[in-house]
Amino acid sequence: MPTVAVLLLLLVLGATGPSFALDHKNLDEGRPLRLEDAYSIAHGEFAIETGAGFTLERRGPSRGFFPVELLYGAYPNLQLSVGTSFSTDPHGLEDRPRSGDLRFGALYNFNQETIALPAFAAKLGVDAPTGIDARGYAVELRGIITKSFERLSLHLNAGYEFLTSTRGSERDGRYHLALGASYPIGAPKFTRLTVVGDIFSEQSRRRGDAPVVGTELGLRYQLTPRMVWDVAVGTEFAGPTHRSDVFLTTGFSLGF
Repeated sequence: MPTVAVLLLLLVLGATGPSFALDHKNLDEGRPLRLEDAYSIAHGEFAIETGAGFTLERRGPSRGFFPVELLYGAYPNLQLSVGTSFSTDPHGLEDRPRSGDLRFGALYNFNQETIALPAFAAKLGVDAPTGIDARGYAVELRGIITKSFERLSLHLNAGYEFLTSTRGSERDGRYHLALGASYPIGAPKFTRLTVVGDIFSEQSRRRGDAPVVGTELGLRYQLTPRMVWDVAVGTEFAGPTHRSDVFLTTGFSLGF
């Protein structure tokens, strides 16, 4: 865990250059929902995203979690990221990623949306087993679609995750789906607040278990040109008995 924290700190300290503004209307995974849009951050821009949350489990103890991620606009339309998440009960986690696992990501936006055509993006994510009780890698391929109708934006995320070092009845792969919308409040005269919500489904980690189905609702608020605050609450209302009844997260995004 200290090694991961030092790596992320060095990456932040290496982010030199002019300051950039962040846009509260842009959606990144985990800030505050699992839903994200098809757009990368600007070329040359750095952003650090961090937060805290907790989950109330249907079975087993509740736990807190603390994610942190660094984003970089490496090239026009290409966003690279590295991050991790820590848990207050790392040995009690049954699913991946484990507390302290490093996650690397690359998102590429293929086009800007038009009146007839939505924006498309592809994302590659790799989880490395660097955390507590970690084993095996996870590789996810995700397609992202964003289409706007005036100020309302619709977003579809569809991905498949390949898993290594699975045991017993654990799956070697599973799908992840999320469909949602975002809407800026107060536009066009004055807006600093965006409301976002989704419904999601993903395969359970064990064969034979029902898919997890849930919903989330969140807000993103522009505190300063370079800082956005977010908050969200959600629930998994269908699936196996070990699903989460309630989860809540809040955090900040800071541009450099």
